[in-house]
Amino acid sequence: LDPLDPASMGALLDALVPGLPPGAASAIADQAHGIPLFAVETIRALIDRDVVIPSGGVYRLIGELGALTVPDSLHGLLAARLDALPPDVRSLVADAAVLGSTFPVEALSDVSGRAADEVGDMLGELVRREVLEIVADPLSPQRGTFRFGHDMLRQVAYDTLSRHDRKARHLAVAAHLRATFANDGEEVADVMARHYLDALAAVPDADDIEDSRARAIDELVRAGERANRIGARGRARSNFADAAELLIASAAAEAPARAAELWERAAEAAGREGDWSASLDLVTRAEQAYQALGDTRAVARTASLAGAALRGWGRHAEARERLENALLVLRQDPDVDTVHALSQLAGVEIMAGTPAGDAVSAEAIATAQMLAVPHGLLSSVFNNRALALQNLNRRQETAMYLREAARIGELSGDSYRHAFALGNLAEVLCADDPAAAAAAAQEGVRVARRTGGTIALALSTQGLATALLELGDWDAAAAAVDEAIEKDGIGDNQLIAYIGARLAATRGDIEAAHALREHMGYMVTSEDPQDQAFTAILDALIALAERRTEAVVDRAKEAVGYWEATGLGSDFVRWGWSLAARAAHELADDTEVDRLLAQFEGFQRGELPPMLHAELPLARARRAGRRREPSAGKQFDLAIADLRKRSTPFHLAHGLLDYAAYLIADGRRDDAGALIDEARSIGERLGAAPLVSRAGSMSAAREAVG
Repeated sequence: LDPLDPASMGALLDALVPGLPPGAASAIADQAHGIPLFAVETIRALIDRDVVIPSGGVYRLIGELGALTVPDSLHGLLAARLDALPPDVRSLVADAAVLGSTFPVEALSDVSGRAADEVGDMLGELVRREVLEIVADPLSPQRGTFRFGHDMLRQVAYDTLSRHDRKARHLAVAAHLRATFANDGEEVADVMARHYLDALAAVPDADDIEDSRARAIDELVRAGERANRIGARGRARSNFADAAELLIASAAAEAPARAAELWERAAEAAGREGDWSASLDLVTRAEQAYQALGDTRAVARTASLAGAALRGWGRHAEARERLENALLVLRQDPDVDTVHALSQLAGVEIMAGTPAGDAVSAEAIATAQMLAVPHGLLSSVFNNRALALQNLNRRQETAMYLREAARIGELSGDSYRHAFALGNLAEVLCADDPAAAAAAAQEGVRVARRTGGTIALALSTQGLATALLELGDWDAAAAAVDEAIEKDGIGDNQLIAYIGARLAATRGDIEAAHALREHMGYMVTSEDPQDQAFTAILDALIALAERRTEAVVDRAKEAVGYWEATGLGSDFVRWGWSLAARAAHELADDTEVDRLLAQFEGFQRGELPPMLHAELPLARARRAGRRREPSAGKQFDLAIADLRKRSTPFHLAHGLLDYAAYLIADGRRDDAGALIDEARSIGERLGAAPLVSRAGSMSAAREAVG
């Protein structure tokens, strides 16, 4: 920031010490060089000398200011203030600086080795001198503790310590924390680890360096394990990785193997956060370490972890290669690692829409049950088996497996897998029962929030918003997305960007839709058919809002084309087919309409989702109306009745306008009026501007005919 101008500096000093003589104010301002903190600390130095004292609720200058011998730098000024303290008080400030910016009296007493009463008296003097202040906020959990006036003062106090004094004090603080908190300080293992690391850095050539390093490693691992339990995956990743780096510098014989294990654990934590790049980097470190150790099976195990990250990143070809190579080793003597690799390979094949997804997921679930693998892994295996069945259009079986996956995940205490299964369950249920889908997704959001699982939270939020779109509660859908962004802080997640963009496009906010699409990241270029379908349906909805009808047909058809890889129940198949069929009708492209209608002929009733059961007859009614077939009116009546029972308010409104267009063309404009009014009312309730605009255009066309 620019220095304060003389007038502002004068106002600042007058606020600090009302009535400060002009000469004194000018001398202080000259020394401060326009830096407010410099001026404040100069006043505090005068308080230390009792030249400025509190009087009547404000500070007053008493006596002569005298010559100001203030160091040129702020650091020097702060150091001079600390040097002016009595030696025992100065030593206490240094102890406090090691504790941190905020600390209770008891901690400082313990670390300094002084009686609490003695410490209390010294703290009172430090508060008077404005070196420290008391936390008085009644809403703060730290109320009644002490803190430095600002962190720069704490840093200067810390810098006055010699390297050996720093080390001794950091070890003392760590010992205090271990003795004060339950389970040897488990709750504050992260803080203890930092103190051990600072002690290690203070005297890196100490004779007891291996002991200090070992203690730092142990606390980092404990901190990582605790972070994993509470869902702080990013913290767990950094703790495990930091511990691994320390081990590499260790002389312990077991260090290389233990470092490899910790990099592997760090990679898994990064994967659960959806940070695929970091996960792959850490996996590479683990693989290289295991290769150096000659541990072939461990190399295969970490290769399957790399496959999981590549699969999440949408790089299916690479993921498949890594997983198949890993299984050449892991299948020889099946164990938990084999099941994990099978489950990941099944996921790749399922998301790619290949026939192998069914076979590999079946092998994984059979092997998992045979080996009685841990419930958390079993939940993942059931989840993948469900998705394979979804691709085969067996939605009831899919829901059954996902409910079991959720139950097993909850039973194991694995909130990540529990929430993940609920998010997938919501997606599957949405085709047949959007209300049940919304309930499952809401529970998934609740479970994911409990431990902060980013991927599961994003999946469940996307499922919730999608279900609410189907139910016609678009304000609640927008609120769910906003909450994920503002409360949960996951606005940079690709799924959240996608569903936010989709809602914006459907409501006609074209600018917001384009902006959010830019945040979809790797989804736009992913090899994953679902990611490609998400992008295609979003582009179709944006094109609809922009009235680019040809683009609607092209992108909506592309979205529908992924049904073989995702199942007919997928929402982009249902919405995409409806968009493509109506846009083709608007273009008077009967050949395309016939092609779309033929696409789902031959499927059994249970294979098609309810919405398509309504949209197919509606498309036929539009075609009949264009051809002036006598049965067109009856076909529209039946289609609208089906839309009311089986589809969404959005699709019903467009169907009503389709019928109204036919009636206007047939000369029955009075009959069309009620349909247009109902469609407009639905559009206004949804906040769907393009739908309201279409109703307005239809109303104008009706009046023109009249």
